[in-house]
Amino acid sequence: MTARRLNAGFLSSKELDSMGIRDAENRNILIHSTAVIVNFDETHFGENIRIDPYTVISCKNLVLGDHVHIASGCGLFGKATIKMDDFSTISGHGLIYSSSDDYSGKALTNPTVPSDFTSVQHAEVIIGRHCVIGAHSTILPGSHLNEGAAVGSSSLVIGALPPWSISVGIPAKPIKSRSKNCLDHELNLKKWKQYKDV
Repeated sequence: MTARRLNAGFLSSKELDSMGIRDAENRNILIHSTAVIVNFDETHFGENIRIDPYTVISCKNLVLGDHVHIASGCGLFGKATIKMDDFSTISGHGLIYSSSDDYSGKALTNPTVPSDFTSVQHAEVIIGRHCVIGAHSTILPGSHLNEGAAVGSSSLVIGALPPWSISVGIPAKPIKSRSKNCLDHELNLKKWKQYKDV
């Protein structure tokens, strides 16, 4: 199978360049042509980024580190910053919100209503280094996944998760610790890259 076939459906480096992402090929940035990115000029891309089909990104300020993967069908929404640090990933149909309506009934909801009549919460979401978010999970405004935190499938994250933990449930709670072996693999990857570039 050729590289061209493997990358079928992803925007070309020329297309990405025209959208403002410079040197996309050398930075290894892959964005599928079916992905929708609103506020594209407010999205900050590191290196080795992959955004898969049918992802919707509609947030004011998205910051992606290096080696970040956003799988098919994901959604990232909100006015506050969403940050996905190095080696973080969100599995299929995961959702991250940095803004949320007040569902208590004390205010009106949805963006068709003037803001004087709504009560929307905006709070930064931070997905730390080496974090993994399982399929169909939801991350709510103000959540902070500390380094190495993993979230099981179909979980709901509200607030902070401890580093190097595995959390599941609604709301997500830590159930056990997570191995830090990936830190050794990160070092080996850096050595491999240096050797490859020689």
